[in-house]
Amino acid sequence: MGIPNIPSRKPEFDHKQCSHCRIQLEFQIPKSKSNNTVTSQISVRCYSCQKISTFDTIREANKTNGTTSCDYNNNNSGSSKKPRRQYGTAQEPLETELYDILGVSPTASSSEIKKQYYKLALQFHPDKNKSPDAEYQFKKISDAYQILSNPDLRKKYNEYGGKNDVEPEGGFVNPEDFFKQQFGGDRFVDIIGEISIGRDMKEVLQNAATEDTNGDVTEMRRETNEEERENIRQQRVDKLVSNLIHKLSMYVDSNDAKGTEQFKKVIEFEAEDLKAESYGIELLHAIGFTYSLKAKQYLGGDQIFGLPRFGHMLREKGHVFSETISTLRSAIDLQNSFKELQKAEQEGLDDIEKSKLEEATANKGLTALWKGSKLEVEAVLREVCDRVLSDSKERKEVLIKRAEGLKIIGEVYEHVKSDSEQVIG
Repeated sequence: MGIPNIPSRKPEFDHKQCSHCRIQLEFQIPKSKSNNTVTSQISVRCYSCQKISTFDTIREANKTNGTTSCDYNNNNSGSSKKPRRQYGTAQEPLETELYDILGVSPTASSSEIKKQYYKLALQFHPDKNKSPDAEYQFKKISDAYQILSNPDLRKKYNEYGGKNDVEPEGGFVNPEDFFKQQFGGDRFVDIIGEISIGRDMKEVLQNAATEDTNGDVTEMRRETNEEERENIRQQRVDKLVSNLIHKLSMYVDSNDAKGTEQFKKVIEFEAEDLKAESYGIELLHAIGFTYSLKAKQYLGGDQIFGLPRFGHMLREKGHVFSETISTLRSAIDLQNSFKELQKAEQEGLDDIEKSKLEEATANKGLTALWKGSKLEVEAVLREVCDRVLSDSKERKEVLIKRAEGLKIIGEVYEHVKSDSEQVIG
């Protein structure tokens, strides 16, 4: 049986993404008075959010075969048709496709772009979003952010568009791996290790989708992963213990005030560098709190009756309890939002309300992911500090010096401020 021949027809409709809610639109370009061209600019009302998107079109008829070719640019300013520029600026990029993908203005700040990326990455993650093109959208979002979050690549894209193969050095990172790096990135790995955000997020989303219908399978999956998780955690702690001992050796080996001051300057310089990373200040504060508390616990143990140490231990327990409750509440809130989304899809909620619900869920997801990551980081670092300060192979004097150095690092990290706070201060 031969391959069937299916007739085709000349395309009548065009497709574009709504610049407001990002849903896919299909529309027919109206012809101009000339038979050779279509209108150079059109306004399209989105069937979902009912907002207007304006698109520039350069579409001329091919006189030899009657077909048409089209080039688009989003343009919500309503300006008249202009010749295509050869290069753009930060205020008026040559192309806006990547900004449209993320749903931000070309003049958006880096923090606005980052926040929108997190929202969309959670919204379109394939494990949560079951639409056929979710994986494709997830990759587009990741690729767009990898360019726009890099100042040099963003400048190049603004000036020349995508025609010069603008992409990160070494190519685009796998979206899953890239998303895992967003809390601190690689710069914090030597201090906190690899945060398991990607794997944990995937499990949360899968469990939220299957818990009601297949609770036994979910429980079996958790039990299977528990041993593997513990092995990975121990390897992580071992490495961080070695890293922290090496870091503290600069202070331990110093014997005067000059050495102490030099050590503090090195840590301050490091903190100023790290705070620029994604969630850098928040991570430094969490690390600093843990370091300071553990150092004070150890140093307070030598005082009369050990009362200061006991007080710091109570403070630690209270902090852990409070953070755990806060994280659980965020996780429950997120899970409830997923259930609301599933219910909305089943009941056929209109697209506008569904879009609002998806955005709210994405915000809750980001909050839950950060709180969960913070809880994980602090728990790992408490174990690391305990091992560093209870090393049976070292003399008491060395352990005391380690605790003093740990306290210095903790206090520096805890008091790191954003550039805007420093200006105000």
